Amino acid sequence: MVEQVDLIRLNQVGVRYQTGNEALKDVSLSIKKGEFVFLVGSSGSGKSTFIKALLREVRTTSGELFVENKRVEKLKRREIPFYRRRIGVVFQEFRLLGDRNVFENVALAQRVIGIARKEKIKKNVCEMLKMVGLAGKEKAYPKELSGGEQQRVAIARAMVNRPSILLADEPTGNLDPENSWEIMRLLEEMNRLGTTVVVVTHNHEIVDQMKKRVVTVQKGRIVSDMMQGGYEV
Repeated sequence: MVEQVDLIRLNQVGVRYQTGNEALKDVSLSIKKGEFVFLVGSSGSGKSTFIKALLREVRTTSGELFVENKRVEKLKRREIPFYRRRIGVVFQEFRLLGDRNVFENVALAQRVIGIARKEKIKKNVCEMLKMVGLAGKEKAYPKELSGGEQQRVAIARAMVNRPSILLADEPTGNLDPENSWEIMRLLEEMNRLGTTVVVVTHNHEIVDQMKKRVVTVQKGRIVSDMMQGGYEV
């Protein structure tokens, strides 16, 4: 049996802002390659800071944070953009460019990492749009799409570079229940294809029914870590 590898590892990590607020306190956690993890907790519990720390948008002030064996807090400024290319991110607000169509929104992620060949970009983008169920919508603009479709575009953009990690911060927060479940099924499919998925959510029903690993954060600390867990906040 092949031993699972720690893709994300936190050893007694803390984040203290300049205001003095301790957003994370003594957090130790490991996430294996290929896991699907829900991160839950009340507003202000530290979930967003956890995501920002993984992206190096905030710097940890104590402990050690490793992603793919890289010591994240030790990254030089010039290394951070390259590091972030290995992580796909999906937000509650979709964050699509309104003046660009679906194809261009997804293709931008390819151009950012230096892919220049139009044929390769077209192939990769069209394959990903097909995977998320948006084949034929390439020329549509965000305002012409439903909320669920916009979030699918956001997922396609996050996944087109085939990142090893997908972070989804409240991905169903602006969606109705039907579209919420469609998005979660899509994230689950990405996970089956090998991507490690971490989802921040307040959606009790989704967490309870999907029976994935559930990490609960309160006041900056991990208070529960359960395999096939439920929403306990």
